Amino acid sequence: MYIVTLLSLIPVVIWVFMEPISFRFMDLGSTMTSIGQILGLIGMSLFSVNLILAGRFKFIDRYFKGLDKVYYNHNNIGIIAFSLILFHPLFLVVKYLIISTESAAMFFVPFINMPITWGIIALILMIIVLGITFYIKLKYNVWKLSHKFMTVVFAFAILHTLFIYSDISRSNLLRYYILIFAFVGLIVSVRKAFFDKFLVKKFKYKIKNVNYLTKDISEVEMETQTEKIIFKPGQFAFFQFIGESVSSESHPFSIASSNTDNNLKIIVKNLGDFTGGFKNLNVNDNVLVDGPYGYFSYKNFKNKNQIWIAGGIGVTPFISMVRNLDKEYKVDFYYSVKDDEEAVCLNELQEFSKLNSNLKFNLWVSSKMGYINSRVISSLSKGLDDKDIFLCGPATFMESLKDQFVSLGVNIKKIHYENFSL
Repeated sequence: MYIVTLLSLIPVVIWVFMEPISFRFMDLGSTMTSIGQILGLIGMSLFSVNLILAGRFKFIDRYFKGLDKVYYNHNNIGIIAFSLILFHPLFLVVKYLIISTESAAMFFVPFINMPITWGIIALILMIIVLGITFYIKLKYNVWKLSHKFMTVVFAFAILHTLFIYSDISRSNLLRYYILIFAFVGLIVSVRKAFFDKFLVKKFKYKIKNVNYLTKDISEVEMETQTEKIIFKPGQFAFFQFIGESVSSESHPFSIASSNTDNNLKIIVKNLGDFTGGFKNLNVNDNVLVDGPYGYFSYKNFKNKNQIWIAGGIGVTPFISMVRNLDKEYKVDFYYSVKDDEEAVCLNELQEFSKLNSNLKFNLWVSSKMGYINSRVISSLSKGLDDKDIFLCGPATFMESLKDQFVSLGVNIKKIHYENFSL
């Protein structure tokens, strides 16, 4: 976030040195105008940055140490940018209010001043799109469509910025900074919305087998048609199934296979409309795989003493890690399920534990043993001081355990998890 903050403040620094600061704040009108200009400069910069973050670039994934962290920051930056852009015209209109309410009202009348009109259109469209996103629970494909519409919103914002008479038009340095950043954001957004399937490298697979591990959980095994994806155990990818059984939208799933396997496996629980269609998948259906992404891998951390805690279907990345566990790592693995029938790959996990003395596997059935908690884990693992902790499961499960571990004195930097319930 330091880089994002710096990038958004650079235009303000340029703006400050354009003329004496005393002129900027010499009376109420100039003060409100200056605040409005600052809000617009930062808001437009953050809007541009946010579109770049949404581009799903792997170098950004690595920088933030996980795509979930990218999306978390994308969500927060979007809220901040929207707030700044919303208040930008409200501060600017104050200087007209000082003259008369009629002058202030004319500021918002469309088609009198086209650059202002384009800004008003961008603001109204942004309010509509984000209002729907924040307050209405949309289906995944509708939600993605609403985000594509932000490209149109941003195009109007660029038109406003490009043609409005302001400090941006009076300073080439400020103008080039804002507009170059804006056009990069627009290009990324257009690419992501309309040309992603042509420009992003995707690995071609086809379904080899579908195994039903429980009544609600299936394992999909895929074989490559060209080259296999290279990933670290614990990472995930976006899968697009080409066929009539499920939607063609790409969805993220943790990779369950070892990175040494020729075939690729994911384990999916029926949680809704999209995953409910997995029972209709057919052998030889084509699959496009975009990845890998994520930082949730035991190999990304130096500490070789680790505790892994899975809740329900959150076991998936750990299955990949168990299947490719290096011998020098010492791991206590806790797998929490509601009942015995919910556990998947149980025999395999127990067998790996028998073969590797450094892997201690513990099945925790909450219907019989109560909810797993940090004190139980600390006791069974003989303390937490020298260990890194990995969590994967429902958001409430991870949040609760994270808070419990912190209350026991565990450094938050030693607790690792991915959260895609954003």
